[in-house]
Amino acid sequence: PAAVLAVLFLTYEAEVGQAREWAGLTSLKLTILWSAVTAPVYTLIAFRTSEAMRRFWEGTGLLHAMRGEWFESASALVTFTVPTKRTKPELVADFRHTLTRLMSLCHGSALDELKNTETEDYEVLDFRGLDEGTINILSQCKEHSFNRVE
Repeated sequence: PAAVLAVLFLTYEAEVGQAREWAGLTSLKLTILWSAVTAPVYTLIAFRTSEAMRRFWEGTGLLHAMRGEWFESASALVTFTVPTKRTKPELVADFRHTLTRLMSLCHGSALDELKNTETEDYEVLDFRGLDEGTINILSQCKEHSFNRVE
């Protein structure tokens, strides 16, 4: 609406030549008029910029919180295997390695869901250490519109 009003006012000024006198703006200095027009624009730009920064930092904080929660859950699961490590060290090592790979893949999949472009890739720990069935299921998730993270 303001742009349309400005265009109409400038068109009228060009046609008639006395639009400022008709509108009563001859007594105003140009600096006052310029300040009256630019102050709301600057306020709007400042508000939008601060809102964008707030949203960015909120999203960044949520991503760090997500990574921290997954780290805590993986740490708890590894801690639960401590008593069994003496009796079955191979099974515990295999479980810990698989758990670490799955948590890395889970975090990479979550970041993959949030990416802006298809060219972004996220490194994960050696996912080839997982069995073929698990890799096949995970690779078919996107084809079936299934969210791998949930």
